[in-house]
Amino acid sequence: MSTRTAATRPSRQKLAQALIDRSRGALERIASGASAETLAAALATSSDVAGIAMLLSDTVALEADPLLAAMHRGRTAKQELLRAAGGGLTAAQAARAMGASRQTVESRRKRAAMLAVPTGAGTHVYPACQFGPDGVLAGMDLVLGAFRVHDPWTQLSLLLAPAPALGGRSMLEAVAAGEAGLAAQLAAEFAE
Repeated sequence: MSTRTAATRPSRQKLAQALIDRSRGALERIASGASAETLAAALATSSDVAGIAMLLSDTVALEADPLLAAMHRGRTAKQELLRAAGGGLTAAQAARAMGASRQTVESRRKRAAMLAVPTGAGTHVYPACQFGPDGVLAGMDLVLGAFRVHDPWTQLSLLLAPAPALGGRSMLEAVAAGEAGLAAQLAAEFAE
């Protein structure tokens, strides 16, 4: 128990201001050493907290904080996975690729009839690999609905991974080849 009485303890407002003052200097030092790309990415996030998190994860010595280093590795792995998926489309871009409205895209995302991965900024992107010349690959909804794994990043990883049961092809390749039923059977085998 603290020996300080309520009268001698700093007020919440003074503590908050001290932390703000201390943090402002740190943010100024970090931002002044960050690359233009990192600063632009931080500013492109949907909130001030997301922007600060991005700035910190890209510039602070990651080995000093194991949790921050793990978060950075996770973000890097997601970026690489999305790159392997042909990139990510915004809802507007996905709508154009489907010849549909953004509302249709959002409705399909909510029903798990097409894959969307969260960006961490409160939005989603739609992996380009699930689109063909005529929109979303026929059977994607069947495969996505068969998954018992509900994390979209894990689903994307599984869709892209070579599967021995498919002769080394990925589930996505099976869907593109018109074998969505076979891919769905495999998707159903993966548990959370």
